[in-house]
Amino acid sequence: MNTEPRTVEQADDVAAGGLRRNSMTWVGAALLGAIIMSPASGLYFNFTPTEATAGSVVPLIFLIAIVVTLPTALSYAALSRSLPSAGSAYTWVREAMGPGAGVFAGWILNGFYLLAQIVLPGIGALFFNDILNQVGVPTGYLTWAIGVLLMTVVVAAINFRGIDLSLKGTVIFMVLESVVVFALMLTIFIVQSSNGSFTVADVGQTFNPSAALGGTASIFAALIFGIQANVGFDAVSTLAEETHTPRKYIPIATVVAVLAVGAFWVITAIGFVAAFPVEQVVAVAADGGTPVSAMAHQFWGGAGQLLISVIAFTSITAIYLAQNVASSRALYAMGRAGTAPAFLARLKPGARVPGNAMTLGLVVTVLVTLLLGALLGTASQYNWSATMSSSLALLTYLAVNIANIAYHVRNRATKFHVFMHGVVPVVGIAVVCFVIYKSYLASLWNAGWTFGRSVQIAVLIWLLLGVCWVMVVRRTRPEVMRPDADTFIAGETAGR
Repeated sequence: MNTEPRTVEQADDVAAGGLRRNSMTWVGAALLGAIIMSPASGLYFNFTPTEATAGSVVPLIFLIAIVVTLPTALSYAALSRSLPSAGSAYTWVREAMGPGAGVFAGWILNGFYLLAQIVLPGIGALFFNDILNQVGVPTGYLTWAIGVLLMTVVVAAINFRGIDLSLKGTVIFMVLESVVVFALMLTIFIVQSSNGSFTVADVGQTFNPSAALGGTASIFAALIFGIQANVGFDAVSTLAEETHTPRKYIPIATVVAVLAVGAFWVITAIGFVAAFPVEQVVAVAADGGTPVSAMAHQFWGGAGQLLISVIAFTSITAIYLAQNVASSRALYAMGRAGTAPAFLARLKPGARVPGNAMTLGLVVTVLVTLLLGALLGTASQYNWSATMSSSLALLTYLAVNIANIAYHVRNRATKFHVFMHGVVPVVGIAVVCFVIYKSYLASLWNAGWTFGRSVQIAVLIWLLLGVCWVMVVRRTRPEVMRPDADTFIAGETAGR
């Protein structure tokens, strides 16, 4: 199967009727990926379960997550350079290992992206309740549900007007949240170090594996949330068809997003660890509160707490915006290729964004979020959806690392780079498999039913449904499952 003449040579030219060409620079693409990774909001909702699981070694967990993620990020960069596509993992696996493998990978990818989107409004709505509480309005499930709907309406209003507005809105929110959270962290660190509550030795302990509550096992258990925080860099690849010179700049944007946001987490986590004992963080979360808001109240007073809650709500809305952009492009790519319902490939006139794919993602997000909130509680629904999302993320990353080797061996053998197309993906495969075994098989099995085994079963069901979907497509649309399928070729090049 030789794809170079049609995809690699045409990837930088977007035909009329496809996604809007040259809508952003590589800086914009990197910012969108960074926003999904969420410099500040990652701490809002990943800090709490990470510290509750492993104690004060949160900075160590975030550092390990960067190391775990980086080889896969480099594989994304390598494939984006050779074959830029809005379909990212779906397109790459299809070109590397055949249509059936590609459709299955696309099924996993879309499950991962939709769940990553489902994570967001439920957490944002907790801060919406915080805001209402601070102004004296009683809160509960109903007000939380209103928060979920409000965020979704804002996302739809912005994203349906085009990628330009989506990018501007998310960047503004990200800058505000990052500045405010960094200022809070600095305040905590200065206050606690000046009164002797947090010393240089304590900083060192945050990177000491032996200081973890529960030892090594708890580090692997907490790594689930560290990896969930890193989810987002992969979304940069879905913007290839809307970015200037994607082969050159999408790889740069991918790696920059991982390193810049990861460094922010490691540094700011040190300050947040200094604020409260682990027991207090757990107690606040158990009462349905948000520890970051409680920290703001202690160190900045009531006005500071309100500011943090407002900024958190708006910043998580920004991540929701960015994730909806990424998830809709993945659905769009499969609809365009004929391996998902054709209506998903229809673009909104004028804005040239995949409106139907966006709508489907938003509807599913609202329904599943409200259901999980009713079944598991508004403060706990995040843990379930985040764990399943990161499980599917790791399977997607495994497929991308394999595709990096297979695609370059089969289709670009003369340009095979031993390090980028050999060493990097092999390391990525080994790391991902190790983490899957230690954090997602062993740890989740021992985590009980609600947030452990039920997630594993849900992942297995999703994979079985993916196999069924491959069989359905093969039976109902055999023409798009041929390696040289004209429909696939026309669909993939029409968007470039």
